[in-house]
Amino acid sequence: MKLEDIIKKSTLQTKIINPLNFFVKGISIHSDQVRNNFIFAAMKGEAHHGLDFVKDLLNYKNIAVVFSKSDKLPKDFRKSNSVAFIQVDDVRLFISKACSMFFRNSIKQKIAITGTNGKTSISFYVNQIWRKKNIDGASVGTLGVQYKKKLNMIPKLTTPDVINNHKILTKLSELGCEKVIFEASSIGLDQRRLFPIKFDIVGFTNLTSDHLDYHKTMNNYKLAKSLLFTSHIKKKTIAVINRDSKYSNFFLKLCKKNNIQILDYGKKASFLKIKSIKRINNIFEVKISFCNKDITLKINCCAEFEIYNMLCSIILVFNKKLQTNDLQIISELKNPSGRLEKIFDKKNIRVFIDYAHSPDAIAKVLSSLKKITSGKLILVFGCGGNRDKLKRNQMTREALKYSDIIIITDDNPRFEDPRKIRDDMIRNLKSDDLRKIKVIGNREIAIKKAVNFLSEQDVLLIAGKGHENYQLIKNKKIFFSDKIKAKEYLKKNEYFNY
Repeated sequence: MKLEDIIKKSTLQTKIINPLNFFVKGISIHSDQVRNNFIFAAMKGEAHHGLDFVKDLLNYKNIAVVFSKSDKLPKDFRKSNSVAFIQVDDVRLFISKACSMFFRNSIKQKIAITGTNGKTSISFYVNQIWRKKNIDGASVGTLGVQYKKKLNMIPKLTTPDVINNHKILTKLSELGCEKVIFEASSIGLDQRRLFPIKFDIVGFTNLTSDHLDYHKTMNNYKLAKSLLFTSHIKKKTIAVINRDSKYSNFFLKLCKKNNIQILDYGKKASFLKIKSIKRINNIFEVKISFCNKDITLKINCCAEFEIYNMLCSIILVFNKKLQTNDLQIISELKNPSGRLEKIFDKKNIRVFIDYAHSPDAIAKVLSSLKKITSGKLILVFGCGGNRDKLKRNQMTREALKYSDIIIITDDNPRFEDPRKIRDDMIRNLKSDDLRKIKVIGNREIAIKKAVNFLSEQDVLLIAGKGHENYQLIKNKKIFFSDKIKAKEYLKKNEYFNY
């Protein structure tokens, strides 16, 4: 496709310096990936601006640099005969539209799920159900691209950047994939990483405090999530809504305003209504009202929120075609790695790892585990650096409600001083609360200490990193796995080996 065609079909107002018209061979947001006949999006990043790297592109042939009208282009760049400069109001919007034209796909059904918690588990469950039904499907999110055939594409973000998203769809399409489910993060939606994809089904799980370092206010956070229900819908899009979320009314009104059919779930729902949830030993007995019938499901899991995630996934897969027999699949679903994953169960001691890294998530996981704990509930967790600082103390206060022993340690400190993060987590706590807390910066030593605290009837939760097998410390990505380290020290402890 030629550059002039992409510019024309974008329907955006542009100002072009050094006009060129060449066959576009690629699009990039990273200057080091640019080659001849590429479009490069020069945007402002955390540390640098894309325009800072334009000088490195002047030796290439046929380059189009897209930049914002609010940015100033150096005069010496204007003299280049091999680079066209395209000024637009919104660089992300232009690149999103360009990607949709350049990277084609024939995926039959596209689904997206958004919400603070549950996205990864739901997309994982959806993929499991598709496999059980012999449907060729894939999921894109925190766990990367999950597909039956290995893809050499491992995104670093819950919602990959716009170019990778469209590349992934193209590649999956070439491999014969029929259906895809995306995890739609609030930041990803705000940055138009999924634009201009229109989804057949969109889902909402819940909304609690998170990412306020980026969004600043809960209202902004909510509005970012709502973009999935306004900018990414078709005429016949279906919305799957957790009716028990306190923000559900906002999303329900949005759906009604946009004439989106609603299939809700939860205790307040009309489509798939939960009548009761009872724990009987290690199994939940869930009574559901569906199609004027009462159905009882027996689900082997640890927490009620897992049941909600499973119900959401079953509706996302079957939607209007859901039948009572389909609900039995729920009892066969397995959790993804690092999501309330039980890694040890011996001598009446259980050890779990979980990805919980927000106040609501840590509260839900701990409250669930508290119900099955006869002895002590022990927690190891930390908070990430260069991320929402307000939630650090909130997470500790939630942890104190349920835990008997808390070990505060390092998560991914990134470029922040780890001691500062740990101090934020325990700031202004009462002396009685501080007696429950031990601060051990080294995550490995913290896990070792927690294992040594264990005795019969105890439960240990190691939270915050889940499936991740690394720690981000300054500019280094260091191999580290909570699961591997916990199992190593559980094996070494003589108490667990006789």
